[in-house]
Amino acid sequence: MTRTAVLVGLAALSLPLLAACAGPSHQSDAEALRDQLAALPGVSKATLDYTEPVTLDSGKLQLQVAMSKDADADQVTEVVATTYAAFADTHRAEEGDLDVRVGGDVLHLRSFEPEADVTAVQEAAVQAVAVLPGGKVRADINTQDVSKEPHVFTTFSVAVEEPGRESVLEKLATLETEHADIPDAGWRVQSGGRSGWLVSADEAFPGTEVLALFDELGDGLPDGATVRLYDDFAEVRLPADTSPEEASAVVGRHLRSLGGVQDAWYDVQSGRTLLASISDGDCFFDTGAIGKRLEQDHGAGCAEVTHP
Repeated sequence: MTRTAVLVGLAALSLPLLAACAGPSHQSDAEALRDQLAALPGVSKATLDYTEPVTLDSGKLQLQVAMSKDADADQVTEVVATTYAAFADTHRAEEGDLDVRVGGDVLHLRSFEPEADVTAVQEAAVQAVAVLPGGKVRADINTQDVSKEPHVFTTFSVAVEEPGRESVLEKLATLETEHADIPDAGWRVQSGGRSGWLVSADEAFPGTEVLALFDELGDGLPDGATVRLYDDFAEVRLPADTSPEEASAVVGRHLRSLGGVQDAWYDVQSGRTLLASISDGDCFFDTGAIGKRLEQDHGAGCAEVTHP
């Protein structure tokens, strides 16, 4: 037998084995779930996008549910609970995503091989619905890879219409007063859209140290500049008319607050231009006037420097 014939034979034998690695299709079950959701009280529309499983990749179902204007809290919660019951059973080995739109707010449910009980997810949905009146809210209810009981964790992102740092702090204080009893949740509050002020904490409300740092980073900024502070990362966004000298002064103060170049995880942005990015001693600097000034004044402590 020739070498080619042997290889062809081995390839043919391997095809059934590879095919066996693909999980079963649950498209008909997903369509039935969509129809079930569409029939629930308070639902105005339900749509489904299903991706068949392939070798070494699971099936995926993305459900979009729009609630009617007069839908109540119990009806929203029922949509989440009904969907999760199917995610945890028939679709347990598939990636499941549900978006429930309630006016301008969104509840998102994520599932893959979940461990949470339906009652735990239902309770998370009840708590999420209670936050919706607090602004433009997105509640991400996650049941994938959540090791801590009850194996469900919610991240709240709340946007306020009023611009400015004080609006963020006021909204954060109000949310904490009203919802401090919500367990297993992280919080993010922002104003001014993607380039506005933001403060967050991954596993609770931002504590006193985080808020003190937020205030410190926000002091002495040029008019129109904003700070976005995450658990392990900070970003300053500078207006287009910021001078290289002003930018360098801001970055110098921020780096001192963040522990220096070797410890900071920090970006400097202006519009769509990334002026500088510092990640644990590795630095990127833009080649424009501001980027050059930042590298000149703050690049000495970098372990490595790169440019566009």
